[in-house]
Amino acid sequence: MEDQLYHVRLLPYKYKQTGKWVLIAGLPVVAGIVYLLKTTGLITNSISFFDKWNDAMVYYPIIIGMALLVFSEEKQEDEMVQNLRYKAFVSGVFFLIMAILWLPVFGSIMALIRGKSIGMPDAGGMLGALFLLLLYTYLSFKYNLYRTRKALEADEE
Repeated sequence: MEDQLYHVRLLPYKYKQTGKWVLIAGLPVVAGIVYLLKTTGLITNSISFFDKWNDAMVYYPIIIGMALLVFSEEKQEDEMVQNLRYKAFVSGVFFLIMAILWLPVFGSIMALIRGKSIGMPDAGGMLGALFLLLLYTYLSFKYNLYRTRKALEADEE
């Protein structure tokens, strides 16, 4: 039965460190590149440029960093870790679906409070949704892994 299952190979553990660095340094590096492009004159109309590129410049380093963290192996990748990873993905998808479904409700409530007309709120696009999924999945996996290892240590004593 095990041979019939499709195996997704995770990235090696060393990519976790790269993911952390992309998360920390990604936005300052992008800001430096944009500053360089503006000072050299390659970006002539700043308002037009930032209207079209702003979301991608902010989200891409965050998405890439989180993806490297989520899809990299742990130091000890065993069946327990794989089970926790699976549960984190399933609950992450559920969390994302619930958040997207409830967003119009909360957006409408905020519009009514501000005295504006009710409309469909911007959910941050697919990049924002992807970031939420990856962030929740990673944090859920790490929390459950910590909790399970703590319980196993307590059982050994």
